[in-house]
Parts: sequence; C-alpha cells; structure tokens
Amino acid sequence: MLRKIWNTLRYGDGRTKSFLLWEFALVLATVILLGAAIGTQSFLPGLAAIVTAIIAAAMAKDVALVVKNGAGSGDDVQKSKKGMNRAAKEEKEQEEREKEDEKDFGDNALASMTTEKLKRLLIRYKVRQEHVPVVIDLCIPERIRQAPGFAWVEGGLLRILLIDRKPRMLERPLSRLQVMEVERGIAVKASNEYVELRDNEIMKKAFTPYLPRYQKKEIGGRTVLIKNLYVLDEEIKFTSTSVNELKKLFSFRIEIDDRRLQTMELSPHYKTVYVDSFLWKDGILTLQEYKARVEQVIDSLANPAVPYGEFETTLGAMINSGLLPTEYRNYALAKRTEKEQGIQQEKKGKKKGRK
Repeated sequence: MLRKIWNTLRYGDGRTKSFLLWEFALVLATVILLGAAIGTQSFLPGLAAIVTAIIAAAMAKDVALVVKNGAGSGDDVQKSKKGMNRAAKEEKEQEEREKEDEKDFGDNALASMTTEKLKRLLIRYKVRQEHVPVVIDLCIPERIRQAPGFAWVEGGLLRILLIDRKPRMLERPLSRLQVMEVERGIAVKASNEYVELRDNEIMKKAFTPYLPRYQKKEIGGRTVLIKNLYVLDEEIKFTSTSVNELKKLFSFRIEIDDRRLQTMELSPHYKTVYVDSFLWKDGILTLQEYKARVEQVIDSLANPAVPYGEFETTLGAMINSGLLPTEYRNYALAKRTEKEQGIQQEKKGKKKGRK
C-alpha cells in the first residue's frame, strides 16, 4: 500500500498528488494540535485537533479508493509511460517527415512534385496500398482549397494525405461519415479553377480525372459554368468524380436537399429515380448502373399491389419531367401486365390443387 502511495506521489497526475498532500497535511496538523492541547492543557487546540481528525478520516476512505483503483499504481504508470513514449515517437516522426518534405518540396509541394518525390511521399506517410485518389474542392475549417490527395481507411478513420503547398494529413472517424450531402449549382469561373494543380504535369496527369464535372446553365440571360460538390462531415467538400473513389473505401448514403423531394404527394419511386438521374448526370452512376436502378424502380412500381392510379400518375410524372424517355411507358405497362397475369395463373393453380 505504501509503495502504491509513493508511486502515486511520483507519477500520479496533479490532482491526485494534491489530494494526497492535503491528507498528509491534515494528519500532521491533527498530531501538532493534539500535542499542543496536551502541552498547554487548552480546550481550543484539542477542539481543532478533533475537527482536522474527522476531515482526515473522511478523506482517508477516498485515498484508499484512489490507490486501490490504481490512480497512481505501477500498471497505470506503465500505461502512462507507454502513452507518453508513443506520443513522443509520433511527434518525432512528424518532425522528421516535415524536414524531408521541406527538403523535397521547399514551400510548394504542388508546384515541385515529380514522380520520384511522389513515391517517397507515399512511403513517408505510410499510405496504404488500398488507397484512392480524391480531390477536396473546399474545407474552410481546415483551410483547404482545391487540393488533391490520397485517401484510405485505417483504424476506423478516413485518412487523407493532402498535397497542398505543404503535405499534410486530414483524419475523420468513419462513424461521422454516414451521410454525404450535395451542394448544388455552384457558379465558377473556369480560369480560377485548379490553377496550381494544372500547372504541374505530374499532378495534372494524376488528378485531372477527379476534377469537378462542370455543366453549363443559363442564368439571367447569360451562360455560366456550374459544379456540384459532395459534402462529408458537414465541411469537407469533394468533387463529384471523387465520390466513386470514396465508395470503394466505405459506405455512405447521398442526400439531395431539393424542395421537390420534400413534397408529400411525390411517390417514393419518383424520388428514387430523381436522385439516381442526378447522380448519373454528375458521373457518379454509369449509364449501365442508372438503367439497372431505373428498371428496379419500375419493376417495383409495376407490382399489382401498387394501385393502378398511383402507378399511372407516377409513371406519367417521370416521363413528363424528363426523368424517363417515353418508351419506358410501354416497358412499365408490359411489366405490370406480366405481373398481373402471373398472379392470376398462381390463383388458378391453387384452385386446381384444392380439387
């Protein structure tokens, strides 16, 4: 017990040390006051000794609990030492990486990147082999603007090695990355987009496929260039072409904030096709994936369990709004007829079986 107390005084945190010192001070004060009361035969020192003794006794229970639970035990000291050693090691490794970065890139990694430097950088930051290229268009809290990088998953974290003016790491727990929101229709000026990245041939070649997919739109009588961004953790805005790469690493759902999708009258089938159509136009779904999803929705819509009025209204809304070409009407009607006939034949088969 005494050894544990001694270890607590040596290695415990400041609060625990202070707690123990107060206990020792109270015990010492009790002894001194008791001696004074006996020596002077005075009532006041004796009364004070009783008070300090009561307080010391009450605190003694807590002292025993603290020491028993190992607040300053050898095991916790060892853990604390290991934690400190690990932190010190990581800090030293980071300092070494920064020195090597400075040697390789000076004050601008994007501008001075070469194939050999890029290989060394990936090794230096221990980028996993199962990584994907991504581009972060904007993240204000992290002061990121149009920076490429390499993303991978490790230890429940999404890790991204950003190649900005200086290489740096960005990490987020996967538990916070369940939903990706869409920021739509951001007007841009082409000459201001990814200037530094395009100036370096190595970076341009590696990351051009992951730049935003731009679209033209008429606003106020003039044609403007717009892009959509995909937001994780409410602040990290990825390009549309980075989304498919991130999907290779972990699962998330994409949500589009559109007033039309909030309308209660709209069928869930319509909303699904609307979102899928948007993702296809932005390059997140291939044409084959989009067609497969549309056919799944129509197959579900054509189920006879869906009232015919809802079937016809939803199908008409999809075609009239341009979500589906007109030939899908015949496809959907044929599907519904096929399903209805299948149900009728099944009922006939059951009746024959009863006979």
